[in-house]
Amino acid sequence: MKYAVFTNTIEGISKMRNSINFLVASIALFTLVSCGSNEPKVIEESILDLDPKVILLHQIDSLETEMHKSEEINNTIAAKALQAYFQYSKKYPSDSVTPDFVFKSAEILTALQQYPQAYSNYKTIAEKYPTYKLVQESLFLEASILDHYLNEDDKAKIVYEDLIKRYPESSYAKDAKSSIENLGKSDEDLIKEFKKKNGEK
Repeated sequence: MKYAVFTNTIEGISKMRNSINFLVASIALFTLVSCGSNEPKVIEESILDLDPKVILLHQIDSLETEMHKSEEINNTIAAKALQAYFQYSKKYPSDSVTPDFVFKSAEILTALQQYPQAYSNYKTIAEKYPTYKLVQESLFLEASILDHYLNEDDKAKIVYEDLIKRYPESSYAKDAKSSIENLGKSDEDLIKEFKKKNGEK
């Protein structure tokens, strides 16, 4: 199953990763020094006192790196990523990267054909993160899932109309108008209309 390519960068990850590398190096250095004496090899508590947020971000970065290695989705890695995204979003709902993780979760859920959950995530972005850079796309995808996968045409129309009202000049508004015109039509109907517009029989 093909799935969307995720963003390779997370705000703040580089600095946090450097902090982790520094701490790991400190542990290694402390261990080497201890080995040369008869004193017990006790690691200082401050070295191991890592910020849970840093650890979780590092875990997410590693999982995303794994997912980028293949165009085919790995269900095991995807499940771990979803769990990590969920944990982060729950613990740090106001963090700047949280809407990114909610959006990425929706992409993975769509690829896994877990449409109700994907719809819920896109809806969360539209409701909780209205200034997020991908909110227009989230609204459109929210409506599209209702339209194409959940057979909820009435609800889809409401979301499409909300998108048009909020962002009338956007390309997504244009697509939303076309989608509203095609609500309830079968693939066969759409093919016939396409051929008609192009002068085909």
